[in-house]
Amino acid sequence: MKVYTKILATILCAAALSAPLAGFAQCKEFTENKVVPLLDDYFISGKYNTLKLKGGDEIVIFKTVSKGINYRFVVKGDKDLPFPPQFKIESWEGKIVFDNSETGEEIWDHPCDKTERIKIIVTVPEADEDSDTEGCVTVLSGIKSI
Repeated sequence: MKVYTKILATILCAAALSAPLAGFAQCKEFTENKVVPLLDDYFISGKYNTLKLKGGDEIVIFKTVSKGINYRFVVKGDKDLPFPPQFKIESWEGKIVFDNSETGEEIWDHPCDKTERIKIIVTVPEADEDSDTEGCVTVLSGIKSI
């Protein structure tokens, strides 16, 4: 009986540990198939940020942009989210440089004329009803020389 208990405990432990990996694999596939193609002729600048968010969640990403480089920022959520994510880009001093809350645009192209630090603030709007539905959200930046 002890052997069966150990086997069952091992199986349950393995299942619990692999559950987050399944969610990550889903988000990775979403990013590779739906988001990366939106970069078009831009090259990925560093790593992309992909995670599961739900209504009311907000993330802030800090990035340094360099003079003389064209940037493309893409923020996209999958179909599981009740609403598309909103994002704005602020200067380090807090000046809003871009805000998609009115237009819903997923892409913002930025020809950078000075080197500076920026904040990318991503918010998933809350659903009207009480919902804990999560979905993948990807924040991706691409570069190309001017």
